[in-house]
Amino acid sequence: MKITDSVLRSFRVARTYREHSEKVNCVDFSPNGESAVSSSDDDSIILYDLREEGRPSGTLYSKKYGVDLIRFTHSDSETVVFSSNKVDDTIRYLSLTDNKFIRYFPGHTASVISLSLSPVDDTFISSSLDKTIRIWDLRSPNCQGVTNPLGTPVCSFDPDGLIFAAGVDSELIKLYDLRAFDKGPFASFETLFNRVCDWTGLKFSNNGKQILISTNGGMIRVLNAFTGAVLHTFYGYNNSRGIPLEACFTPDSQFVMIGSEDGRVHVWSTDSGMKVAVLDGKHPRPINCLQFNSRYMTFASACINMLVLDYYREPAQSWDKDYDQFLLPLLMPLEPCYMLYRLDSKNAQGYEWIFIAWSPDQSPVRQKMMYAATRATLKKEFGGGHIKDEVFGTTPDDVCLQGYLKHVSSRSSPSPLTTAEQELQRIKVTEGLAFPLQEDAKRGLQQLKQKRINYIQLRLDVDKETIELVHTKPTETHELPYRIPSDAPRYHFFVFKHSHQGQLQEALVFIYSMPGYTCSIKERMLYSSCKNRLLEEVERDYQLEVTKKMEIDSGDGLTEDFLYEEVHPMEHTLKQAFAKPRGPGGKRGNKRLIKGENGEES
Repeated sequence: MKITDSVLRSFRVARTYREHSEKVNCVDFSPNGESAVSSSDDDSIILYDLREEGRPSGTLYSKKYGVDLIRFTHSDSETVVFSSNKVDDTIRYLSLTDNKFIRYFPGHTASVISLSLSPVDDTFISSSLDKTIRIWDLRSPNCQGVTNPLGTPVCSFDPDGLIFAAGVDSELIKLYDLRAFDKGPFASFETLFNRVCDWTGLKFSNNGKQILISTNGGMIRVLNAFTGAVLHTFYGYNNSRGIPLEACFTPDSQFVMIGSEDGRVHVWSTDSGMKVAVLDGKHPRPINCLQFNSRYMTFASACINMLVLDYYREPAQSWDKDYDQFLLPLLMPLEPCYMLYRLDSKNAQGYEWIFIAWSPDQSPVRQKMMYAATRATLKKEFGGGHIKDEVFGTTPDDVCLQGYLKHVSSRSSPSPLTTAEQELQRIKVTEGLAFPLQEDAKRGLQQLKQKRINYIQLRLDVDKETIELVHTKPTETHELPYRIPSDAPRYHFFVFKHSHQGQLQEALVFIYSMPGYTCSIKERMLYSSCKNRLLEEVERDYQLEVTKKMEIDSGDGLTEDFLYEEVHPMEHTLKQAFAKPRGPGGKRGNKRLIKGENGEES
């Protein structure tokens, strides 16, 4: 993707790290752009795997020697070189995988202020307050060469690894051929600033055509790398305290970036010399470290915190594909927040949203209380009709895509049951026991549906666990009591023909007959359990509407009047009028005012 003014202005904070307890003194990206490392004045080294959403992948410490100017080696993301800022001025070569020093590079007698690794081989150079530049090879602890530029230098390799530049005493740039450095510089350029400041860094652009000079004043300068001509001098950022702020080129060499005392990043075009963007990542302190990832469209800025900024991307995939990459980088480990994530689905009011309440366990209690108190207000103002789901989380696993899907799954699953509810459920399952209908029973029900018969009697075969047909003899109402066995339970379907309000009607009556306690307990339980499932099957599969269901122990009371009253129960609409209760009898107590018979009051 091409870097333009608008692309730079679209950069937003993608991730924030608060792993260090003191100022971050250096940040570097690996050559393949997939890893990052930061060092701090608290003597810690933090590793980041940018393939895993940039999550910290490890923490190492250099408590004895301290750590500064940390750099990845030219072709390896598992080893680094850094300078010491405590015991001595030795440079150390460290393996990140097993936290062991591979080699030491002693030689400087004062603090190392610049460290630059060759982009093509194992060579690296260092400059020091001892006014020397030393050339090293990672494969040997011995210094490969020393040059004295006659002043305090800052140094850097060019993109081809053949030339290195030294900025001497904040006024002179000297260019050296690595293959003949002992012969002195092959070119020198003098460049003076119009204000007093010290040079704190020197870098080549990726195309090798420009040199960037950083200072501890409020200005930086871009020079022509071949002639030393001043191309641009950039002002307009805060640095009143003389802090050594790091500047850098973008990978295409078209823009220069630098942090500032107020926590913002300022960007200028190297073509027009105009300021094109000011990015505010809300740094609480001055930005002293700034590095652009040459392989990916990201850069890191650091004070005590480190931010990784990424260009803004429109959603390009389905909501679940974009979910983690958009949402997880916004989570702060100590700071609660609300997030609203738009789904692809819509309702009558528009797009549906997920409302996410993030409240990490380690965040201050006051913040948790404030967010809990304002949660309902925010939802109301946003519009509750837009919110499809609501998720609350204290860890990233709670609010990531898998966490959200688990939330949806658990919400749709049945609630856990108490012991009593589980027992009741088992009883209901037992009540819903279903025995299959035999073929002759099915044919009988089909004939009943076709009105070819008016009565059918069924029985359970307890051993075979089936429902069988007993008979389908034509039955009149007065004959029905004689169809009820006195020694065995049965199911009966009877078409009751009768006259109601002057019209001839038919009502299908289901009768479950259980002759007292003459039957076994097993039969009583099975008949009771199979009854409901049988009725469901009859109504569902045979479209027979049962008007009345009844249970009897004998057929003695199955008269026409009894069936009529069951099918057409009388409605008692007469209601007794409200009768006001009588007042208490006898004396009502002493009155305050008594009127005499002659009209006088006493």
